[in-house]
Amino acid sequence: MLGGPLLPRAKALASTSLGADLRQQLFAGPSGLQTQIRTATKRGGGSSKNGRDSAGKRLGIKKWSEQYVIPGQIIVRQRGSEIHPGQHVGEGLDRTLYALEPGYVKFYTSSLPYPHRAKNPEAAAAKDALRPQVNKPRGVRQYVGIVREKTDTLPRDERAVGRERRFWGWPKEAAEETFAVGTPPTPSA
Repeated sequence: MLGGPLLPRAKALASTSLGADLRQQLFAGPSGLQTQIRTATKRGGGSSKNGRDSAGKRLGIKKWSEQYVIPGQIIVRQRGSEIHPGQHVGEGLDRTLYALEPGYVKFYTSSLPYPHRAKNPEAAAAKDALRPQVNKPRGVRQYVGIVREKTDTLPRDERAVGRERRFWGWPKEAAEETFAVGTPPTPSA
């Protein structure tokens, strides 16, 4: 022994300059516990659960305002009833709106559930005019209808102008003459 008292190892390293340098080199930087990397013992989870994204349903407006349509053409595909069927427009079971008559597509808004059958259409139009000009005001529905001429407007007042009906069979006069005689019409072969 070199003539000094026995010191514990930590105190002996701390008391010498060599010990301080050694301690800085040993404990410099992050500890080994913080830099551990965990490796997976199983295959990556979720790889068998991917790949189930469905295709888009192609919803939206298919025919825009003032475009010509023929009967059966789809005007709007939608989920729910954001746009309601107006005059000469039918609604499918999945809320698809389609043309019932040939003509031009017109979009319009109204606060009435059936604006073309209103008892007082002038009052309804005045009520709609007083509403604030916002994108989607409350209580106002958007409709799509079909008109014969591009210059026509909707809603068409059926009480004042009469209901617009189109018959695709025989001419009306020929049908009345046939039924007046009392014999049923015979289709020509």
